[in-house]
Amino acid sequence: MRRVAALLALCLFSGAAPAQVASHPTVFDVAAGIVQRLQETYPAEKLVKATAEMAMAVMTDEDWEVLGKKHLSFRVNVPVTIHVFRDTEEDLVVDWLPRRGFKNTGLSVQTEGQDFDAWAKDFEPGVIALGVPSIDGESDHYFVSVAPRNTGDSLKVSEITPALHTLGTLKAGERFAVSWNDTKLTGVPEALEGQVIVHGNPNRRRSARFTRVFQTTDYPATATPDHVVLTWGDDPKTTQSIQWRTSVDTKKGAVRYRPTGASDWVAATAETLRLANHNTVNDPLSNWHTARLAGLKPGTTYEYQVGDGTKNGWIAPAAFETAPGGIEPFKFIYLGDAQAGFDAWGDLLQQCYSENPDAKFYIMAGDLVNRGNERADWDRLFQNATGVFDHRPLVPTIGNHEVQGDKGPWMYLELLDLPRNGPKGVTSERAYSFTYSNVLVISLDANVAPADQTEWLEAQLANSDATWKFVTYHQPAYSSSASRNNPEVRKLWGDLFDKYHVDLALQGHDHAYLRTYPMYNEKRVATPADGTIYIVSTSGTKYYDQGKFDYTEVGFTRTNTYQVIDLEIEGDTLTYKARGTDGKVLDEFVIEK
Repeated sequence: MRRVAALLALCLFSGAAPAQVASHPTVFDVAAGIVQRLQETYPAEKLVKATAEMAMAVMTDEDWEVLGKKHLSFRVNVPVTIHVFRDTEEDLVVDWLPRRGFKNTGLSVQTEGQDFDAWAKDFEPGVIALGVPSIDGESDHYFVSVAPRNTGDSLKVSEITPALHTLGTLKAGERFAVSWNDTKLTGVPEALEGQVIVHGNPNRRRSARFTRVFQTTDYPATATPDHVVLTWGDDPKTTQSIQWRTSVDTKKGAVRYRPTGASDWVAATAETLRLANHNTVNDPLSNWHTARLAGLKPGTTYEYQVGDGTKNGWIAPAAFETAPGGIEPFKFIYLGDAQAGFDAWGDLLQQCYSENPDAKFYIMAGDLVNRGNERADWDRLFQNATGVFDHRPLVPTIGNHEVQGDKGPWMYLELLDLPRNGPKGVTSERAYSFTYSNVLVISLDANVAPADQTEWLEAQLANSDATWKFVTYHQPAYSSSASRNNPEVRKLWGDLFDKYHVDLALQGHDHAYLRTYPMYNEKRVATPADGTIYIVSTSGTKYYDQGKFDYTEVGFTRTNTYQVIDLEIEGDTLTYKARGTDGKVLDEFVIEK
């Protein structure tokens, strides 16, 4: 089963297993061992303030052999000189560079406000294997240039692993990174200009991070169930997934449920996972229970209780509602990044629920938490969502902060039971779709190659007869930040939004509110009937400055908001309102079909 296999990954990341558990240890394996040694060496109060120097004190030559060679690789066909361009804001030179004979050339490449110094080494034809960006995760990911040593050689760079590290040309105006960072190079030494560049991947900059890794949770698990969260793992008309937490003292989980007003309960058993996260130093082990209810009646309200299945083991009842069997009017909530400031986010969420008790579900457009593979952040999120997500399903989209380290978003995938109908080649539950009433909702993963999801996305749009089509993803096609547009997302997905008329693209990531004019073929158009409206919002308290763009119809910053999307069937009208913490309407529009 998926969760059994994942349990090994949990133990590795948490340091509950030895570092080198396989004959060919990965960066992930080695990092797990270093975390374990830190725990064995330092008390909890020092771990939460761990430094790079503390990590280096427990690291071995064998660790550096892996950390220095198994992060990024590619093949060259001729003798080459490799330059690794390292963010000079990184105080500590990552040790594998001098260990492997790279020399600081004294050359540097500039972006606006940033310098990267160049470390060089010659290599023969074959596989070039490079190491981790840092051991504190605070700097930008390095980028690489490749040049043939012999004049006249025709260079070929191939077999890039991971494939998201794409190729380009080292010159002013070139991006140095893939994914969400589209900052351009502004100064390139003449001696290096024109070389092949292997772009860095900012989503992987923390693959071997040992500072700010350890946390204490403010909400340790107890034997009594808490952090109850509703999601959908299948058709919202007939299924409901229920997840909750206990301490390991509670060995099993159960649910009982019935249509509201009925006398007899229906019992269901939960699947229980031991969630081992030793980075949470004051509560490293908990049990996570998931019950998947099926065969439910559409358009029905159910009351339910979770517990351990014993007579006195149930907590107070809550309720959920299945999707209607036909087309009915409804409203739902869209939230941007929570990520930080969970108490303030919780106040906003509770206000939203109080004012919109009839909203059917809550879309969150990624970065639900700041550190996606560390339980303390999830504890804060779910604690503040108590009374909301146990009554209304959470519909999450995966953000870059859920993807922490080379093992990816394993905690996100374990905590949240989501539809498994996504594109082949993309990990199950990272992209999915469902239909609710006359609305198609598609959640995409902008952390992985947009091209890998494009064929599936087109199939979802082409095969749906829904009146309304909404797509949610994290990294924006139309950004509110000055330097974080994603041209691949805009082109590959935006073309399909145009072709099949997606009404709203619900984005996150940029921490400043933006609503575009209706857009078609990357140009402003007159009405929503002619194009797609792209929105960026933030619901937490982390804020960014906002860029100036000709596609911006409404923009503001330093404000956390929630968005109510209300659909009326008669007349096919959509009413959208963005509200702030004081409840005032900050943006609104109406679409009529």
